[in-house]
Amino acid sequence: MENQRIFEEQFIIPLLTRYVRGEQLTPLELSTVKIWTNKNEYNKKVFQELLDNEQLAKNLVDFDSAQSTTEDRLKKLHAKLDRKKSVKKLRYWVSAAAVLLFLSIPLLMYKHKKDNTRENIITTSADIDPGKDQATLSLGDGSRIALECKTLTMDKDGQIYLDGRSISDSKMQYATLSTPRKGQYKTVLPDGTQVWLNAESTLKYPTRFTGNKREVELEGEGYFEVTHNAKKPFIVTSRGQRLKVLGTKFNINSYENETAISTTLVSGSVELTNSQNPTPVLLKPGQQGKLYSLSSICSVEDVDTEVYTAWTSNEFQFAATPLKEVLKQLERWYDIDVDYKKVPNIKVHATISREKKLSTVLYTLEQITDLNFKVTGRRIDIIDNK
Repeated sequence: MENQRIFEEQFIIPLLTRYVRGEQLTPLELSTVKIWTNKNEYNKKVFQELLDNEQLAKNLVDFDSAQSTTEDRLKKLHAKLDRKKSVKKLRYWVSAAAVLLFLSIPLLMYKHKKDNTRENIITTSADIDPGKDQATLSLGDGSRIALECKTLTMDKDGQIYLDGRSISDSKMQYATLSTPRKGQYKTVLPDGTQVWLNAESTLKYPTRFTGNKREVELEGEGYFEVTHNAKKPFIVTSRGQRLKVLGTKFNINSYENETAISTTLVSGSVELTNSQNPTPVLLKPGQQGKLYSLSSICSVEDVDTEVYTAWTSNEFQFAATPLKEVLKQLERWYDIDVDYKKVPNIKVHATISREKKLSTVLYTLEQITDLNFKVTGRRIDIIDNK
């Protein structure tokens, strides 16, 4: 029976891992997950725990076993549990820990702990929640509207709706949509264009597009899905850069504390110019243009666009991302401050949910980087690993 149970866990764990991470499963695989989940009550509990629990992996999983075989991992997990527990409870926690181990292993395969005795010094007594949907709309008439958990839309005549209810007259005025640290927001512009604003960002736009163009101004980071209109090109200005497009999907990162303005094209085509160089640079899907603050030249390279748009799906995606850039993202999303004096020049490969608490994210980064993070209030320091 023991070998049969381990075999079943070896078979189902990869499917549960892919399901919880949001990867697409075939109809047969989905059916397999459903059958396993409904097989008995403790399977249902395991599945629910996997979806909800953030601390279980920390308490049960020994990441030093990351390079061992699946069966070895399961046996080690068995040995770590209290043998005095009932068989049913024992089987439940082992299954949950095993699945959570598999969820963590893909993130931790890049680098493993070398010092088995070092302490995890992340402060969890006052954990920090992740950001959420929240923003403020400021209008030209001086009014300000808090938008937390509320849907903002505008029609082509300039009328503003909040949760489908009109809150303004049909007139043209300028609106400024701002997200704080720990905030993000999605809205629809008067022409139907959809915009996602990341944390600590601002979008200024008219409540009615008049004339022969649609122009908005961005500070921070935004992802755009532009409604096509050949007669009215869509223009985004950001820190001296000017982007022109008819209809497409793209992401712009123009935070002041970043070294460059990064424009990532998902589909369609865009034309980039800047205040120092009017010669247009054309981007194709899958390309990223970078305009550095001390240069008038926009460099272009091929990239995996998902890495730069994953935040719209509430994920951090890092692909050889410098640790300093990773920490900047955490600063904006968790409203924290990082001491960069001891940040080493290393790169991170990981996919982490933005819905997790700060301690969970830092714990994962500790395993990847072999660093120690110390949380004091809202300040993050890197401690020498000696």
